[in-house]
Amino acid sequence: QGIFGYYFMLYNIRRKHMRNVFVSYSHRLDQDVVDEFRRKFGNDKMVFSDCSLENKDLSHLSDDTIKNNYIRPQLRLSSVTIVLIGAETGGRWWVDWEIYFSLRKSAGNERNGILGILIPNKQHYIPQRILDNPNNSEIISMPKSAKELEDAIERVYLKRYHTPNLSRPLRQRNSHI
Repeated sequence: QGIFGYYFMLYNIRRKHMRNVFVSYSHRLDQDVVDEFRRKFGNDKMVFSDCSLENKDLSHLSDDTIKNNYIRPQLRLSSVTIVLIGAETGGRWWVDWEIYFSLRKSAGNERNGILGILIPNKQHYIPQRILDNPNNSEIISMPKSAKELEDAIERVYLKRYHTPNLSRPLRQRNSHI
C-alpha cells in the first residue's frame, strides 16, 4: 500500500465531508470572482462539490424553462447555497429566487443552509432574504483557507433544519443600490 494507500485514505476521509453546494451570484459583475472562487475551493480542491450551473448562456430560454430544467434540479442536488455578495447581488431577482427555493422545503427538495460570502474590495448589497433568515444563514468575509470555508459550510449545513421566514414577496425585477 505505502504512500499511495495513505493518500487514498486521506482522499476518502476528506471526500466524505464534502457538501454539495450551489453557488449563486450576480453574473454581470462577479463572474471573474466566482470563477476564481471555484478554482480555489471547488471540486478539484475538495472543499465542496459544485452543483451549480455551468457558465453558459441560457438567455434564449424562458425563465420558467431555466428554473424548472436547469436551476431547480441543481438546487435539489445541493445542501448548501453559497451566495457570493457584491455590489448588485441583493437586487438580482435570480439570486432572490435561488435563495427562496434553497430555503423552501417541498416534495423532492430539502432545505439548504445559506452561506453569504462578501466579495473583497467591493460594495456589498446583501440580499434581504438572507437578512430575514439568520437561523438558516451566515455571512462571512471571503475565506482565506479551505478549512475556514469547510467550517462555514458545515455550520450553515446544520442550520438548514430551521423553519425559514419566506413571507417576503419574490423579486419581480432587478434593482440597484
